[in-house]
Amino acid sequence: MQVFLLREDTILFLFTYLYKAKTFTASTHMRIKIYTKGTDLPELINGPVLHSAMLFRSYEHGNSGKPYMLVAYDDEGEEIGHLLMLKKHSIRIIPPVLSVWYSIQGEGAYRCNCNKEEIFGHFLERVFKMFDFRHTFIEVRNIEDSRFAYGILRKHNFIPVRDHRNYISLHSKDPKERLSRAYRAHIRKSEERGVSFRRATERKEIQEALNLMKGFYRSKTRKRLPQTEALSNLLINSDGTLHEQAKMFLVMFKGKIIGASICLYEETRAMLTYSFGLRKSFPLQFPGIMAIWAAITDAYRNGYEHFEFFEVRGLSRLRKSFLSTIDNFGGKDVGTLLWYHFKWNWVNKFLRWIYV
Repeated sequence: MQVFLLREDTILFLFTYLYKAKTFTASTHMRIKIYTKGTDLPELINGPVLHSAMLFRSYEHGNSGKPYMLVAYDDEGEEIGHLLMLKKHSIRIIPPVLSVWYSIQGEGAYRCNCNKEEIFGHFLERVFKMFDFRHTFIEVRNIEDSRFAYGILRKHNFIPVRDHRNYISLHSKDPKERLSRAYRAHIRKSEERGVSFRRATERKEIQEALNLMKGFYRSKTRKRLPQTEALSNLLINSDGTLHEQAKMFLVMFKGKIIGASICLYEETRAMLTYSFGLRKSFPLQFPGIMAIWAAITDAYRNGYEHFEFFEVRGLSRLRKSFLSTIDNFGGKDVGTLLWYHFKWNWVNKFLRWIYV
């Protein structure tokens, strides 16, 4: 009788093959459950902060829209991935228009051993099944890799529109070396005049800074600030402790708050979401520049590889004032795509003829 001995590399190959086969079966025989309340959310796998339960609960208590968390499970009841989607609406008097749209915030969060694009396609099919003809349009934004699910989005008649991202690399050079000569002088003069920055740690000062930020953004037509209660829940846990995935930085001058910024954090990058400075009341202290510099400095000290100006996404290139600010900080401009799907097929065909 012959005895066959398998080599170690052969055993490893067979194990990998069977493991991938199991993964493929799990991704094709899945069930997707949609959660609309933060109290019903299960414990989710780690992933991008844009798809976190923390951000879901922030949207739930804010005025940005109604959040939906799509969670995919395999046959054994284990989570494969999840996707955060936001329902928004707007009303215009002139012309009289009521718009309802669904915003999908990026690729989603997935297990490392699954086909992400395939599961993302299942998420899209579920969205169309539940919300088709109940929306003005569906948008997919904040996709880091423009090649991700390109064929799937084209298959569902999404229209790609060019957009841009702006970020600073923190791993290769000290951010001070990337500053322009003018901004380096502004920061030096601001510090000489007694301006300092630190992280906000108390609920009272966070609320004060949010009220100032609300007044600053009230005049901005292109950016909307969520309710202060939602932002407060984003920064502070229910037990009073501070979130580590979201921080607020305060710019102080003679005991007063003259600027602030809010930053979100993932494994390797920090994302500036909101910032303001009372530059008309304190022009010589450069509070807007110092608010951004505070977030950049903290990200560099904590070892993050990239710092992204997240509030620039979707901002027209005609808004050169803020884009020039990013250039002075040494930011890089990278192209990306926004995807749109309208409920009227003739609109999709017409826009595809224009943009594709």
